[in-house]
Amino acid sequence: MSQTRRNDRGTDTRTFIRVLYWAAVICGIWFAYLNIQPYATAVKMIISGAAADTALLQLIYSIPLIGPIAATVGTALHWLVGLVIWVVVQTVEVFPIILKRDRAFMRTLITNAQSADKFEIRENDDPALAALKRWYNAFPTLTMTTARNLALFVYAIDFCFCALVYPPCQGGFGQLMFILASGQWGQIDWKNVTLLIVTLFAIEAIIHLIFWLGEIAYFMRASHSR
Repeated sequence: MSQTRRNDRGTDTRTFIRVLYWAAVICGIWFAYLNIQPYATAVKMIISGAAADTALLQLIYSIPLIGPIAATVGTALHWLVGLVIWVVVQTVEVFPIILKRDRAFMRTLITNAQSADKFEIRENDDPALAALKRWYNAFPTLTMTTARNLALFVYAIDFCFCALVYPPCQGGFGQLMFILASGQWGQIDWKNVTLLIVTLFAIEAIIHLIFWLGEIAYFMRASHSR
């Protein structure tokens, strides 16, 4: 096979990977928009429930000129608050993924974890001293451990927000536990369960895909530059 044909095939493959990469980015933006909606809806439900009987708001809305502006701001407020909450939640959830993709950072962590001195924890150690030794021994990997634990905690909060908008069944969490224990699967709203799973994990899955395609593009570009 000639050098020209090999280069043409390499160019075609890189173009295909590039198209897939940007398609994944567009899908990520689209799912981000879809995933903000549950947070905006949850905030709207909370605000509406808290302000349903507030006479002050009704008075403000009834004022000419000011009332419509206040109503418009109130309508868009839940989107802004939902966006802020979603950004914070997604940042914490994907932070461990981003850290793992930084090879230089991971190499430094591994090197320090393997070369760092370890303190032996004895049975007669004071509890405070033993805790300090455990903390010191785990210090090189403490960044990843903390990031992972925070991500798990935020996933629980994320689940609560999403379950408020997409309840798996009618009757709340207690009813869900009863349905699961009794095996009454027909009472589960599988559409909401699907939307719940997509909302929880779609962005993370797309970020994994984007990183994977980016690595393929990097190694492919390096191999064809020789």
